[in-house]
Amino acid sequence: MGNYGETALVRGLSFLAEKQASIANNLANVDTASFKRRIGVAAPQQGFDSLLDRELDAVSYTERTDRQAGVVRETGNLMDVLLAQGQWLRVEGAGGKPMYTRNGELRIGNNGFVQTRDGFNVLDANGQAISLGNAEDVPSEIRISPNGTISNPVNGQIWGPLAVVSFPDQEALAPVGKGLYRDTKNQPTTQAADGVQQGYLEGSNVDSLQELVAMITVERSFAATQKALTGIGRIQDNLITNILR
Repeated sequence: MGNYGETALVRGLSFLAEKQASIANNLANVDTASFKRRIGVAAPQQGFDSLLDRELDAVSYTERTDRQAGVVRETGNLMDVLLAQGQWLRVEGAGGKPMYTRNGELRIGNNGFVQTRDGFNVLDANGQAISLGNAEDVPSEIRISPNGTISNPVNGQIWGPLAVVSFPDQEALAPVGKGLYRDTKNQPTTQAADGVQQGYLEGSNVDSLQELVAMITVERSFAATQKALTGIGRIQDNLITNILR
């Protein structure tokens, strides 16, 4: 059976392991367009009943998103779009549920639909998937205006505009993988009037050097916590040995 010290240290090891995983994920996405780094934070947690029926304060692992903008670069690709700070593309997620992304690395799928790099259909302001036609009809060149309207410069045909929206509370957006977020509050959104730049992309906001320093810090903290846990075990062994003499 454990005690306060062991419980707190074990919780600390669990927190450090989760934080290390978050740092590793940030480093793995250092070159992913529009990726927002995740920051592990310790939140106080009440209500853990100790062996003496008293409450022991402990920490639980939570994450928050660093929403600072990444470095903007010009790609020259007409399907790449840069969104203004605070704007999101609405896409059709699994099961038809709306999801949101800031990754403007778009493409035209084999069926003519405008999609994200992972194959999710991009929606227009009315919530419909945008189809530029079948394989034979897709225009070879397109223009995307600042409000997200897609046009064919040859015949003047237009589609969209892209569902480029903003939220009252961005902190309610939770990551679900592949650069997608879901709105946990089902908030009303505002369609952007401008802010879209064609031929540009926002890079990841991960600083690899900063993450490596954080990783080293976590590793040292993990080693120190392990030593402290081992020390408590030795103290308990000594106490038992002395009591049994």
